[in-house]
Amino acid sequence: HYIHDMTIHGLSGHTLSLSGASRRDIRNFYVQCINDAMNVYNKSVDVLTAKGLYEKDPYFFVSKQSELIDSVEYAMDIIGKTRPLNSMEAGNIYSNLRKSIVAKGLLLGFQQVATDKPVRNFMEKGLKVLNKHIDIFSSILHGENLHTPSLLDKEVTNSKTLPFSNRLLLFHAGFMFNLGMTYYSNAMATSMRIDIIGRCEEAILGDIKVSTTWGNLMIKKGWLEKPPQANDRTEL
Repeated sequence: HYIHDMTIHGLSGHTLSLSGASRRDIRNFYVQCINDAMNVYNKSVDVLTAKGLYEKDPYFFVSKQSELIDSVEYAMDIIGKTRPLNSMEAGNIYSNLRKSIVAKGLLLGFQQVATDKPVRNFMEKGLKVLNKHIDIFSSILHGENLHTPSLLDKEVTNSKTLPFSNRLLLFHAGFMFNLGMTYYSNAMATSMRIDIIGRCEEAILGDIKVSTTWGNLMIKKGWLEKPPQANDRTEL
């Protein structure tokens, strides 16, 4: 599940990096990264499917004829009976739920093995936010009689042995929340129900608070590297 989810992030990140590269050798490098990520992704799906662990997104019966939106209530009606989710909305909610569930499994394990108290406290705060996201978006799918991904909590063992440094645990956890803001933004941009847009905005704000706490802790610990930055022309 972890490899499956992380290769999705890799495909998105490498594609974005490719689109911003101009040097031929750098572009070739990212093309190879994308090809490698696709191969790993396909293998992860094959393994999950063979073990009966791959869960498909909600299924929709597609109309044989295209239909046009004939009223603004398609997006704005929140007082009366809301329309059913469309395929893009349900797909984005399901995909983001799966990412939140993987992140929750990671943070459960990280909290259990972290030896640094501030790092454990961060994991606890992050878990509260993730649980809230999972509850809200699961209830939306259940309200439409659509299934949700299974939780991975049971995959976390009772080990208390720290397998990596506290720094790596914290960095990886913050990485997941930073990615979450990106995916909720994409879901918000493609949603056409105003209540779904509001829920995505709420999730982004929750992730921003966690990411701010993460950044402050990383700086306090001296664990955050400064990226290359533009020259200060005024000072020069």
